[in-house]
Amino acid sequence: MRLAQFLLSACLLLTCAAPSAVHAQSADLRGTVTDAQDRPIPSVNLVLERTDAGEQIAGTSTTVDGTFRIDAVPPGTYRLVASAVGYAKATQTMTLEANTQRRVSLRLESKSYGLDEVVVSATRTREALGSVASSVSVLGPQDLQSQSAVTGDLGDMLAQTVPGLAPSNGSLSNFGQTMRGRSPFVMIDGVPQNTPLRDGARSLRTSSPEAIERIEVVRGASALYGYGATGGAINIITREPTSELEGTTEVGVHGSGADVSESFTGRLHQSISGREGGVGFVASGSYESWGQFYDGRGTLIPQDPRGQGGLAGADEWGLFGKVDAPVAPSQRLSASVNYYSFRQDLEYGRQPGTYGETPTAATSTGTLPPESPGTDNIVGQVRYEHADLLGSEVSAQAYVQDFKTYYGYSTFFPGGGQPLIESTKYGLRLDATTPLGWTEGSQLLWGVDALRDQTAQPLADGRTFAPEMTQASAAPFVQLRVPLADRLTLRGGARYETLSVDVVDFTTLRPQFDTDGDGTPDQRNDVEGGTLTYDNLAFNAGVVFTVARPVDLFASFQQGFAVSEIGRVLRSTVAESVEVLNPEARTVNSYEVGARFGTQRLTASATGYYTTSDLGSSYGSDFEIIRSPEHVYGLEATTDLQVTDPLAVGGTFSWVKGKRDADDNGSYETPLPGNRIPPEKITGYVEVTPLDGWTGRLQLLYSGSRDAFPGSNTYAQGKVSPYTVVDLSSRVDVGPGALTIGIENLFDNYYFPVRSQYPALDDSYTPGRGRNVTLSYSVTW
Repeated sequence: MRLAQFLLSACLLLTCAAPSAVHAQSADLRGTVTDAQDRPIPSVNLVLERTDAGEQIAGTSTTVDGTFRIDAVPPGTYRLVASAVGYAKATQTMTLEANTQRRVSLRLESKSYGLDEVVVSATRTREALGSVASSVSVLGPQDLQSQSAVTGDLGDMLAQTVPGLAPSNGSLSNFGQTMRGRSPFVMIDGVPQNTPLRDGARSLRTSSPEAIERIEVVRGASALYGYGATGGAINIITREPTSELEGTTEVGVHGSGADVSESFTGRLHQSISGREGGVGFVASGSYESWGQFYDGRGTLIPQDPRGQGGLAGADEWGLFGKVDAPVAPSQRLSASVNYYSFRQDLEYGRQPGTYGETPTAATSTGTLPPESPGTDNIVGQVRYEHADLLGSEVSAQAYVQDFKTYYGYSTFFPGGGQPLIESTKYGLRLDATTPLGWTEGSQLLWGVDALRDQTAQPLADGRTFAPEMTQASAAPFVQLRVPLADRLTLRGGARYETLSVDVVDFTTLRPQFDTDGDGTPDQRNDVEGGTLTYDNLAFNAGVVFTVARPVDLFASFQQGFAVSEIGRVLRSTVAESVEVLNPEARTVNSYEVGARFGTQRLTASATGYYTTSDLGSSYGSDFEIIRSPEHVYGLEATTDLQVTDPLAVGGTFSWVKGKRDADDNGSYETPLPGNRIPPEKITGYVEVTPLDGWTGRLQLLYSGSRDAFPGSNTYAQGKVSPYTVVDLSSRVDVGPGALTIGIENLFDNYYFPVRSQYPALDDSYTPGRGRNVTLSYSVTW
């Protein structure tokens, strides 16, 4: 059919071109469409119509480098209309004369409000938020700027702005910072950052904030990303080249008034970006030194507050580079490297307190680990894009990640030791979007993901804790979008994932068998390696209905797929072989309904969801994995209102509950533990721009109470008491740059974060950070 269409089109073109006299009486139109930063915009729809009768004469779309052409236009006066998802429509009127070639340039202004905001993570292609059948949160450059004025912790930034995401741990680890009761799937430019074979819970500290342009968060299970995306997806999108040569220099200091000499340290960031001859580049470097933290009573907080790594006393480095260039008409090639290092210099240990009574304390005694706790991460990727390959828009990406993270010294291991997790990934992603022509905007997204992930958890002295595991997976997928009329959009698709995990022979580090009958294991277990295989077919379906602009209703069904941490299961197994053990995979079914409202002044959303899994996964009192049926349900709401031009207010609300069928009798009576289900969360802000060049913001985060296991001191069943944290930031233009001040925990509130309360452990009962001040000055030249 495509060949016949091509031959017919060729014949028609030859027939039309034959009378040269006709062509001699026509004009040609060439042009470029860019955004407000003069960056080319691909896939812009262009329509040329007569100004007198409104008759459409021709239509086309821009290529990947933002250019377009319309040939053989009869002389006359025309109106050129340009439109694209996420941008305000632009028009230009012109008179075309015979035997001429006219060049035009159009600039589209981004519509970063309401339901027209563009997102790519929800559907793996550019879509308006209002056409997506799921809940999506977006942190743009202004949001990141506001949040980074207060904290450099990405977990804090997301907790403040994303409903459904649990409060931050305020540490190196994001363990327990779940989304809708499950772990989120984190990516950098689509490259997975999680280590699912042995979850290190450090996926939110794998990139410097200075390298980030925006963050898109898909809340809820996703069939689009496959293995591990049961709680949602967080896609960290790195910076793009600017249209002209531009540099930014920023210097700053931050610390606490409780002890200036111990807490105040500095930060430095330098970036340069530009585009020349179609070739764009970005290069940035940053360094930040983290001082000691003090609680709301002025007491020094342990550097490793809960045994999973901390922020205090660390050196943070970030290097980022990206280049993109057109390689042929409608084709573009880009490559980037993102290096990140965060390492603590430990001076103080942690002395256990008494849960619910006395907090942990910083102490100068204890064994220091041989390696500085922290993370080293390198992500490299190459992307090829073709705007029109046999009628489809195609994107192909190859990537590599090298990740290593060290924890603190622990006596949990025989003779003591320092654990680490190391993971190396190689992957390919292929996406193709093919217009179907059934209705306007109907399309088929199809492609395949392939991944090789080698992960292990040794100790720093060379002993094996969790053995080397090598995962190989491939997953083809299809996604269909069919708009019907102007108000209804239907979606549906499937993803088939096949996965194998090769495990080497190993011997458990800790004894597993009691050979002398004294009740204490004294013999380690020799485990024969082998290959575990899994496959899964996940479906999704959704519908979006526009009640009346600007109100949308949506409903969706999504499936997510994951295998419980194989490394955690293996390191303490009593099975004689890997194949006998064979941990089962789980599928999560997610049902969601919601409403969205979006205008230039007001955006709001409300969502309800319900998720089920026949084979849920939670930790028991001895950190073993418990498998049982479970369901999680909750409500979320957001609102942002531009009250007047200088005043904006907004906030989010999150409420989640979860239970499991502990005895498999069909009755869900046992609450899920605190590391899965956080208390209700409310955030709010007031932002004021009293003068041009001066902006101030006051924000708060309220975390409620949860007492699902009254009187229990079992792990993850502790009572959680409420707390409120208020932050203040202000940015004002001074001289050639901007001066920013941020105050975290403005009222120096003494509180215990959720992560310190629910474990019910003496050595995790650590207060949150007190008042911290950040002062910085940046110049863009």
